[in-house]
Formats: sequence, C-alpha cells, structure tokens
Amino acid sequence: NDDYVQAEAAAEVKEVEPTPDPAPVADPAPVADSAPVAAPAPVAKSGFYVGGAISRVGTRLNDRVDLTSDEADQDRQYGITGILGYDFMDYLGAELRGTMGLRAVDDGNKKFKQVGAYLKPNIDLMDTLNLYGLVGYSKTNMSDAGAFTGSNTGLSYGAGLDYDVAGDISVFADMVNYLKDEDTNSQWGASLGLKYNF
Repeated sequence: NDDYVQAEAAAEVKEVEPTPDPAPVADPAPVADSAPVAAPAPVAKSGFYVGGAISRVGTRLNDRVDLTSDEADQDRQYGITGILGYDFMDYLGAELRGTMGLRAVDDGNKKFKQVGAYLKPNIDLMDTLNLYGLVGYSKTNMSDAGAFTGSNTGLSYGAGLDYDVAGDISVFADMVNYLKDEDTNSQWGASLGLKYNF
C-alpha cells in the first residue's frame, strides 16, 4: 500500500523534538560574616583606694633611728598602718595615713601613734610597678612615761614602691620619716602591705 509506505517514511524523518535543557540552579547566596563581638569596655576605677600594712617604727632621742638594730636612746616597735587614698590625676594623689605601735621591740614604749595627710606624686616604672613619694603634715604621740613622751607636729615625707599583683590588688612597701623637726625625736617607719583599688 503506497499510502502506508509514505506514512512510515514520513514517521522516520519526522524530527524528534529536543528535550529542553533543565533550568539553571541559582548559586546559594553568600552567607554574611557574623559581626565581630565587641570586647567589654574596661570598668573605670574611681580613684579611691584603701590599704593596710605591718609596720616597724622607731623613735630615737639624739640621732637618726636605726630600725635594724638596738641603739642607745632608741625605741622600736611593731605596729599597723591604715591608708585611705585618692588618685585625682595620673601622676598625683593624696593619702591619709595612721600608724599605731602594738608591741615594743626594745624599751617598752607601746603607744606610739601617728596620723598624717600627704600629697603623693608617682610615676610608673613598668606596667605593674609604680614609684611614689609622700610629702605632708604629721602628728605623732608617745603616751608612755619616759624620754619619748609627748605629742609633736611637723613635716613628714617618704617614698615607696607599689606592685600590681591581681587586678585591683597591689603590694606596697615604703619608708616614711614621720616627723622632720630638729626639736623633736627622730621618728621613722618602714611598712609592707596590701592595697585595694575601687
């Protein structure tokens, strides 16, 4: 059958419709980097601090105190020192100090007392080490009977080192001339203590 043959031939040459290409897959949107976490701001210190120390104090009639040995006309004692201070700028502060003798080393004058108000210039030698001076006005008292009796007032000065050990806590050591006056006994003290900064 001619019609059948022609139909078959047409079917053979009939073009097969091409399969459409798949739709392109969009690339995933880039993930934005997370914003960096800001470090907490350091807490500003108030400038106020308190401290306490073990002190060795001495009073001598006719010469400078020697805190390391027993000398004629000298009284040495162990005592405690309390400190209240305020740093009102980087290199200058102020302190109130009080020292009380607790136990005599030599002559039994057990009631040495001292209070003083000081300016405190200072400078950092390292990040954790500070050198400071003390200059101010002091009142001392020896209330036992004997050669060291009496209250006196006058110039006082000293120097020391302060070392930061843990955040707000530091260790300090200083030497103070409690009273610089030619008409009174020589009166010195050495202290080692701790300080806490608010």
